[in-house]
Amino acid sequence: MLELSPGANTALPARRVTATVSCAVPVDLSALLVGPDLRVRSDADLVFFNAPEAPGVRWTDGGGRQRVDLDLDAVPADAQAVLIAVSLSGSGVSFGAVPPPQVQLTAPGGGPMALFTAAGLGPEKAIIGLEVYRRADRWKVRAVGQGYAGGLAELVEAHGVEVDDPGEAEAGMAAPPPAPAVGAPPPRPAVPPAPQAPPSGEVGYLERCWLVWEDASRSIAAFRASTEHALNLRNDEIAGRAPRGRFEQLMAAADQRLRADAAQLRDELARVEPHVTAEAAPFDAPSWLTWRPRADLAEGVLLGRLSTPELPDLRVPLVLRVPWRRAVWISRGTMPGDAAAYAWSLVTRFLAAVPPGLVGLEVIDATGLSGAGWLNTLAAARLPGGGVATGPAAAERLRRLLDLVDLRRIGGPEGDPAGPGAEPQVRLVVIMDAGAAVEGEQAHQLLRLVEDGPLVGVPVLLVETDTPAPDSVRAVRILQSCNTLPSSQGTVGDSWVGMDWTLTPDVLPDAANATRAPPSSPTSSRRRSSPLTLSPAPPGPAPVLPCPGPALARPCPGPVLPWPGPARVASVSV
Repeated sequence: MLELSPGANTALPARRVTATVSCAVPVDLSALLVGPDLRVRSDADLVFFNAPEAPGVRWTDGGGRQRVDLDLDAVPADAQAVLIAVSLSGSGVSFGAVPPPQVQLTAPGGGPMALFTAAGLGPEKAIIGLEVYRRADRWKVRAVGQGYAGGLAELVEAHGVEVDDPGEAEAGMAAPPPAPAVGAPPPRPAVPPAPQAPPSGEVGYLERCWLVWEDASRSIAAFRASTEHALNLRNDEIAGRAPRGRFEQLMAAADQRLRADAAQLRDELARVEPHVTAEAAPFDAPSWLTWRPRADLAEGVLLGRLSTPELPDLRVPLVLRVPWRRAVWISRGTMPGDAAAYAWSLVTRFLAAVPPGLVGLEVIDATGLSGAGWLNTLAAARLPGGGVATGPAAAERLRRLLDLVDLRRIGGPEGDPAGPGAEPQVRLVVIMDAGAAVEGEQAHQLLRLVEDGPLVGVPVLLVETDTPAPDSVRAVRILQSCNTLPSSQGTVGDSWVGMDWTLTPDVLPDAANATRAPPSSPTSSRRRSSPLTLSPAPPGPAPVLPCPGPALARPCPGPVLPWPGPARVASVSV
């Protein structure tokens, strides 16, 4: 059994679990079905002795020991979590005067799964002990320990249940006598400490980063709900309706829980980040110095780091799964070269994330002003694909790519992918000055490419360099089909509680100057024959490449891998 510290969480392998509580004095157990904002959808979402059932939640009292049984498959889809609450049955005592209550979660056979001891309580008469919450198609449990001096009535009111008279409500929510007092908890078993690092096969780095992001978002949502409750109580203190001092206690407790959550999440990332491969690591990480061509597809590529003022010491990596299921749109930045710099940085990561020879680069620059035309001078053995198309050739390139997409959608033959002169299986299409392209003569073809290309091995990267994207219907439709990323520090919203995070893109140090060819010198030639062409601080004059990276460093023939189609592509939205 895993003993949880405040703020800690763990996965629930079982879909049916039971919550119980042990305490030295009589206590009541109840549950709340809440949405992403940690508030009930209606008063019917409160489950206790007087309302013992709700979808997926059932309260029972067997021989004086109350329990809440959860059937997680039956919990409504719009309910994000189930909060397990513990409240004192009598009114003359608080949790600070008795041994800490212990809330336990067990499997159907009685096997213990998680235990939380709510220590450090004071005048609280009710607490949120555990939060059982959704994680995609799975469930997790988090130790909370949020206390309420006003008892169960104050707790449920803080989560959206309407309480007309807290005194009457508290009396009505007290469990009916006679229920024998629950005995003092048995001695705490010797529980091994939480594992310091998850097994390598348990959760991949990409999923772990998204799990940390979700946990952080939910922790901040809980912090905001707690502070809002404290501010409401402060108004009562100022008006003389409540004794002073409780506001400071609640604020301090909320801040302490948030800091504990942040420390746990930082530690979780710190244990795995030293082992991250180059494509998902910052450009100044040592893994770029030891990069070697891959024999398989990487899990994902790093987009940047997420941060929020409420957790200043936590920076969550945002990793986008490879292959891309949706096109990627890079918005204009605060400086003119920000979008292009970020685009070439992502191209570098994409080429590092796939085996040599699998991807061909197709750059469409209708105006020819991106400065990437020198890519056409590279030998095809070093950079497969069509290179850069400008002017009339850009429209022709777009037409040929659409023909390829249509052919793949109907399953038409493309020839032997391993034969001589074979084209790359994957075409990474980079659209420069995307703001102008969405309103150009080929805008309809571009929309088709964006909507259909990524699912058949033609991922698209649109770069808003010079012309801002218009507010036309077609432009909005294209943007809705893309993962939209800021090229400078910008806002990204999470999909769990609707909170805004600041994304700081991870950009190559020299990518902003990627409008000229690398210098031709013995030094640069030696670098191209090394396992890695770009290092954070190489000795001597550093080459400047518009799409620098491992895929330019070696001949491209390599293993032939099937590019996953729609049924195998994981959905990722940013």
